[in-house]
Amino acid sequence: MTETPENSSFGSRLGHNFLTGMFLVLPLGLTLYVISFLIGLIASPVESIFQAVFPLFFPNKEVMPDFKTGLNHALLVLASALVMAVILTVLGFLSKRLFGKLLQRWFASLVERMPGLGALYNSIRQMVDALSGRNKDTFRRVVLVQYPRAHCWSIAFVTHEQPKAFSEAIGQEVVNVFIPAAPAPTSGFILQVPVNEIRETKLTVPEAIGLLMSFGAVIPKSEDKS
Repeated sequence: MTETPENSSFGSRLGHNFLTGMFLVLPLGLTLYVISFLIGLIASPVESIFQAVFPLFFPNKEVMPDFKTGLNHALLVLASALVMAVILTVLGFLSKRLFGKLLQRWFASLVERMPGLGALYNSIRQMVDALSGRNKDTFRRVVLVQYPRAHCWSIAFVTHEQPKAFSEAIGQEVVNVFIPAAPAPTSGFILQVPVNEIRETKLTVPEAIGLLMSFGAVIPKSEDKS
């Protein structure tokens, strides 16, 4: 028999109300935490420069404000984040112009020629381009495959339609698929799946990524995909 609020103990009701309140504010708390983390991540490069430059303007160390703790540090982080946001916006603007595209290609080719670092940079750049939608050829379409066992379906991104080397080795036509992990779709598994074992979906790549990051809770309405 289920215990009702009327006949439950005071401690049980108190614990239930506490958990209800905690789960009510948890989304807001996690959102603020992620925003705080992103601000700190963006501000870090500029903040380090500011921390190194400030002593030059204060020859007397005793009168220099403390920018490592308290309100001064919080203001420094916000100012650094704003400066970095402006820099990133300018870089994004320039990258769409001819000069910016040439500079980006030059920098990418320079890094890719570095032993070890080039392969890592190229892999991360392709992944970021795919997740951001800049490179639509990396994640071609969203499908379902039976993984990790039969009759258990997982979201996958088709990354190559005709991997000839794998098809010849397996003895049938296969496609390369990337099965992302949730809630971090940047990690996962690469599988070679027979074409007849793939089920097509009408999901777009951003919709599939949103579904993964929400633990499967955010699903596009079927009428929107008709």
